[in-house]
Amino acid sequence: MRVGSYLILQFLIIILFFSNNIMSQNPHKSPTYGIKGGVLLSSIQGDEAIDPFSKLIAPQIGFTGALFFTPKISVNAELNYEMKGGKFNSYELKTNLNYISVPIFAKFAFSKDPEIYVYAGGYGAYLLSAKTEGNYKRFEITKSINEDITSNVSAFDAGIIAGIGVQGRFSRKADIFLDFRYCQGLINIDNGTVDNRYNLKDSEIMLYPISPPDNALNKSFMLTTGLYFYLIKR
Repeated sequence: MRVGSYLILQFLIIILFFSNNIMSQNPHKSPTYGIKGGVLLSSIQGDEAIDPFSKLIAPQIGFTGALFFTPKISVNAELNYEMKGGKFNSYELKTNLNYISVPIFAKFAFSKDPEIYVYAGGYGAYLLSAKTEGNYKRFEITKSINEDITSNVSAFDAGIIAGIGVQGRFSRKADIFLDFRYCQGLINIDNGTVDNRYNLKDSEIMLYPISPPDNALNKSFMLTTGLYFYLIKR
């Protein structure tokens, strides 16, 4: 959790350090902060035990901030809780990966009120916990699994993001927004520390490959809504 606390502190320092300078340079567009939440459709690609086309639907929630260089161009940072993972090809099993994520990206707006925008950047994430859970059936007997696999998953993840959205006025100090985002991980999330795939210890489930995947990557789509609050009334 010390790493998670460090990421939170780093996010706050970034916002506070630059906000005063940018406000003085660009008084027509105030820095913003906000809250956001939505759904995340996640899968793991590159692992033959995981179905890359079956999406795990999970929540995501967080805080966001924006610093404007011009009325149309801004740098944005977020601090999010995100549940990622995927579903297995066999049995009713899924892997849940819980992250604290810090995306940083540049955003460009095409229009004003409503504002249509696109953005791109990257993210870094710290793993809070990981679990394999669900049911499987062997020889007409149904069994359940609920196993902590945090030690078998890489503690850090990083990748690229891109998205599009729309933002409109909610009040003199707030805007409401809706956006759609694609996230592609670039780091192998399987750290190769377990012989029996995903730590499924039951001897009846020896159908998965023993060797770890070379490049198991997080992949997700996000649909998010939230509110931006301006530090200065418009």
